[in-house]
Amino acid sequence: MEAIIQGWLSIWLYVMGAIGVILSYLIYKNRKTWSILNILCTLAVIVLILHVIEEWVLPGGLHYSYNINHGSLLLSKYPMNRLTDMITNFGAVVIGCVVLRVWGFKKPAGIAIMLFSAMEVVMHIGIGIQDMQIFSKYGMSTIYSPGLITSLFGFLPVCIGLAIHLFKKKENRPKLTQRIIAIVATGALGFLLINLPEAILSSENTPYEFTDRGYYEKYGEQYEQDNGYEYFVPEAEEQ
Repeated sequence: MEAIIQGWLSIWLYVMGAIGVILSYLIYKNRKTWSILNILCTLAVIVLILHVIEEWVLPGGLHYSYNINHGSLLLSKYPMNRLTDMITNFGAVVIGCVVLRVWGFKKPAGIAIMLFSAMEVVMHIGIGIQDMQIFSKYGMSTIYSPGLITSLFGFLPVCIGLAIHLFKKKENRPKLTQRIIAIVATGALGFLLINLPEAILSSENTPYEFTDRGYYEKYGEQYEQDNGYEYFVPEAEEQ
């Protein structure tokens, strides 16, 4: 089973990229027939895919800051590891695709995606501020954290667009029941996709550790030495 999971972890970002291309094509193909809500919500799924690529690869390293801020000494794998974060992000994309295919995005989904997008923006700004407090003595000079660019230039415009579309005109505003459904669904999905995978699959002995510090490579080694953390050695150097 471990070999199968490792194999999937080596290709899942390519699968995400392919899904993003397909969704982009669907928006173009249906641009005249889809509702604005459907287009905005589908755009949010595409932004999420780009967001994950920024967090994992370009430049990558979100796990490093995440694990530090959760008080871990095992910065490559606990509590966030490649498996838990893959489940979080791939699960969200799959759910988005299922909703699009089966029902289309309705007002409760629009509110939920608007809330999620706003939380991503606030969270990444907060992570950047925390990172500055931690790493400024090691040369960090901006509040950038992996995921901030796609949050500001992807999730924020989508959030604003959804807010305008859903709430500008009084007759178009979601009903109270739709708002409650959206809030409950957002919380439930957060638990299902974030809290539950970490509760079940986070382990100090996980084989699914990240292989580099990403954006934090230029700060991490000295930080670890100064604070007595387990030295983070990429797998390529361990062999």
